[in-house]
Amino acid sequence: MQSSKKIYSEHFREYELDEKTIEKLHAELLSIFKDIKEFCDAHEIKYILSGGTLLGAIRHKGFIPWDDDIDLMMLREEYDKFNVAFQAEFSEKYELVNPLDKDYFNKQPKIFKKGTTYVEIPYAGIKAHSNLFIDIFVIENVPSPGIGRNLRAKFYDLAFKASSVCIDYKYPSPVIIDKSRTDEEVRKYYKMRRRLGFFFAHLGGMKFYLKICDKLGRYKKKTGWLAVPSAISYTREILPAAVFTELTMGEFEGLSVNILKDFDTYLKNLYKDYMAIPPEDKREKHLAVKIDF
Repeated sequence: MQSSKKIYSEHFREYELDEKTIEKLHAELLSIFKDIKEFCDAHEIKYILSGGTLLGAIRHKGFIPWDDDIDLMMLREEYDKFNVAFQAEFSEKYELVNPLDKDYFNKQPKIFKKGTTYVEIPYAGIKAHSNLFIDIFVIENVPSPGIGRNLRAKFYDLAFKASSVCIDYKYPSPVIIDKSRTDEEVRKYYKMRRRLGFFFAHLGGMKFYLKICDKLGRYKKKTGWLAVPSAISYTREILPAAVFTELTMGEFEGLSVNILKDFDTYLKNLYKDYMAIPPEDKREKHLAVKIDF
């Protein structure tokens, strides 16, 4: 099955964000991040720049110019402290949602800014949580290398994908449905996903698979290995614990921020030659059905 990102970026270019919109989006996301950073600093909670946001800090000293999000990560014990305190202090301005919360169907926490709108193509059929957001990826213990880790990864991957196609079945995107009427490739792709969604929705259901992801994603025993559990974590984002726990300071849009001391190992693991600027046709296209600041 082709990736959703590839299908959507190639067939929904009318929803691609222009440069001015991305600039406004960057400004809004940076404002949200400043609130999170100030809160974490005040409460001595360690956040870390993650994924493309860390890459942006290293390569551009800020946002990757064509990127449209901010990703953070925290160790499980740090996130548990953050989860309780942030919700108590910022409930009027933000909504912090977690996996298994009502009307939320993602596998990592998000912080949504109330009063804004951001609707992504695959989630246009979901009414809840359609706001600008920042992702928080929780860093978890994982098993030592071996059969146990491999089996855990395969079951996680299956549950991850099953819950994803259940969303397409239960909350079909009207934007994709409309495109399917004139685009045969999109029609076949989405029809296949919804058929799989029908199967998995009646073989356990979406929440059942989300619970599996949540359970498999947490591993209490310390093995010297850490990861951000996802469908790819056991092949791309699993690293020795020291890579995730030893921090230093970096720069992001003029702010002094927490980054991994050994960012080189982390970024090479994700992006290989991460300092090389990809050609324009290889840059990930970012799309939004509706955006309102």
